Amino acid sequence: MTPNPAQASADLRAALERAEGALRESQRQYREIFELASVGIFRSTPEGRILLVNPALARMLGYGSPDDLRELDLARDIYLRPEDRAALIARYEGSAEPWTAEVEWRNRDGTPLWVQISAHAVPDDAGHALYFEAFVQDVTERHLSVDALRLSEARYRALATNLPDTSVFLYDHDLRYVLVDGSSLAGVGTSKEALEGRTIFEVLPADMCERLAPLRRAALAGEIVEFEESYGGRIHAVHLLPIRDASGAVVYGMGVALDITERKENDTRLRAIIDAEPECVKVLDGAGHVLTMNPAGLAMVEADTPEQIVGQNVLRVVAPEYHKAFTDLSRRVLAGETGTLEFEIIGFKGTRRWLETHAVPLRGPQGQIHSVLGITRDVTKRKHAEQALRESQERLQLVARATNDAVWDWDLVTDELWWGDGFLKMFGYAPEEIEQSVESWYSRLHPDDGERVMTGIRAAIDGGETSWSDEYRFRHRDGRYAEIYDRGYVIHDAHRRPVRMVGSMMEVSERKRTEAQLRSLAARLEAIREEERTRIAREIHDEVGQALTALKMDLAWLGKKVPARGAPVRMKLLGMESVIDATMDALHRILAELRPGVLDDLGLPAAIRWLAEEFKRRTEISCTVHMTGGEPGLDSGQATAVFRILQEALTNVARHAQAGHVEIRLHVLPTAFELVVTDDGRGITAEELEATGTLGILGMRERALTWHGRVTVHGEPGHGTTVRVFMPVDRIAAAASAG
Repeated sequence: MTPNPAQASADLRAALERAEGALRESQRQYREIFELASVGIFRSTPEGRILLVNPALARMLGYGSPDDLRELDLARDIYLRPEDRAALIARYEGSAEPWTAEVEWRNRDGTPLWVQISAHAVPDDAGHALYFEAFVQDVTERHLSVDALRLSEARYRALATNLPDTSVFLYDHDLRYVLVDGSSLAGVGTSKEALEGRTIFEVLPADMCERLAPLRRAALAGEIVEFEESYGGRIHAVHLLPIRDASGAVVYGMGVALDITERKENDTRLRAIIDAEPECVKVLDGAGHVLTMNPAGLAMVEADTPEQIVGQNVLRVVAPEYHKAFTDLSRRVLAGETGTLEFEIIGFKGTRRWLETHAVPLRGPQGQIHSVLGITRDVTKRKHAEQALRESQERLQLVARATNDAVWDWDLVTDELWWGDGFLKMFGYAPEEIEQSVESWYSRLHPDDGERVMTGIRAAIDGGETSWSDEYRFRHRDGRYAEIYDRGYVIHDAHRRPVRMVGSMMEVSERKRTEAQLRSLAARLEAIREEERTRIAREIHDEVGQALTALKMDLAWLGKKVPARGAPVRMKLLGMESVIDATMDALHRILAELRPGVLDDLGLPAAIRWLAEEFKRRTEISCTVHMTGGEPGLDSGQATAVFRILQEALTNVARHAQAGHVEIRLHVLPTAFELVVTDDGRGITAEELEATGTLGILGMRERALTWHGRVTVHGEPGHGTTVRVFMPVDRIAAAASAG
């Protein structure tokens, strides 16, 4: 019977539409996953050229669209260190097995970010990599700090497939090809001419005919048959349907074969990538039943086999208190929205975990939503860290309330500064008058202290120090400046980067006033001591010196009166004269120590040279003096303080240094005087400097502080000790300090 051409054409079109619809649905699903996935997905050549990119990866790297990345070079433009990619290529180029690695990339603006790459190589026939396919997840926050772990969505990349070629054929009841056409024929090594007019038994292998003949006859019997078939190295999705004439009798069978080889290969690759993905990838139907879940998801819910969860309602593992929130999210996604949710699950083995899911709708051929795709990650560690952070903040608030100090917390990343209630009480400010930034603190520093304090605190932060302290003046609300002792502790992340600084301010105005009063008193006492020494020296010189001189003159007179035969008496007189000479020498030494006349008569430089000669004579330690500049310009009190400090330093050398040489250097500057004493002895140790019993060094420092000066002592074992005295030449300030 002659077939009805119109009916055959209609049936053919219907079959083609069904085949193409199935193909479009398959392609749409994969394209939808590719486009909507919250993880980055890409394909690249071994040389580093990017072939394919999804929107999530473009957003992750700060680009406007995937097109902006397609011509970039991975090693040069994306990897922070090109050698990282070279190492991955060398390691995985020859293997088709999936692998996962974490490396540092850079954003479009140059800022670094850590990513986790789950990828595999697609080899050619020789086993060499044609290209790489990979998922990319931003894991920067997990690398930066567990104190402030933040939300990071998983982004994935998938591979797009080309539409397969199509072939259409008609066959009769003898299974003879009546009509053959389509571009996929060449792919299996045949042609229209080689098939038309021949039966399948003449052109196809016997085993293939054995499988196909019953299926084609079923279509001739009026059934619609769908199956997949491999031939000529290609895989086809075949749709068979009957072609009827006007009376309804089946006259032909029609077949539509779609080449789905690439789709099948991509399905396999995508499945491998999803299976290797460390986060949970799952699909739920409209009722919340699990349609599929990758191995990472099975591990999260503690399922030993897929059958334990697939087909079950996902609420079976969701903690009861989150059932409503999870159901609401699924309902919104099935209505066309996307959304995220943090919730707890209870695994099949009883373990509770915090999860974060990102859900998107999956649509059918006509756009209808039929299921929910969810990408879920385990955020238990982050939630625990957030809880620990909240508890830490609560403890900080309690400490701030329990102390009179002004407690502060400085976020070094955002530059935000938090003040405790003690700050407001200490300085009289209202909460609305204090900005939550470090500038609010810096702007209230005394102008003479600001640069010094900021330089010190930045040096501590940038230098990797864990603590900092300083004293400065800080402005009260009423305009006066309070003396403050401030100390802070620098907190670093896992990469030793400073992220936070916590500390407290203590007002020490009263202490500073007390110290100033004590120094003034000490200066006055020292001045009285020096005056008393001068008076005693003068009286000893005048009274005892004159008496000894008169006694020596009397002995000389007696010596002249002794007769020639009085030799014993003359010897006794000579002995008494020697004792008087020795007594006068001792008297001169004592007078010099009480108050060296050279200091008053000739000035500080001459007194230092005299002291060096005396030191060399008494100790037999060589001592040299070098001076640069003119006269020091110090007043009497400052000069005396410098002289006494030098006396103490030389005494310490004689007692402890085991030195063979001492060098004294005097530097006269326009506004200051510097004295440096260096020996070549054993060198003072840090423990000796910090010992509470080193009153000599403490005395030297206090003498200098009385006149706004300072003394530093530095020693290196085996390389001697250096004492440095710095004294400002400021008579007005010095006189005010001395009171």
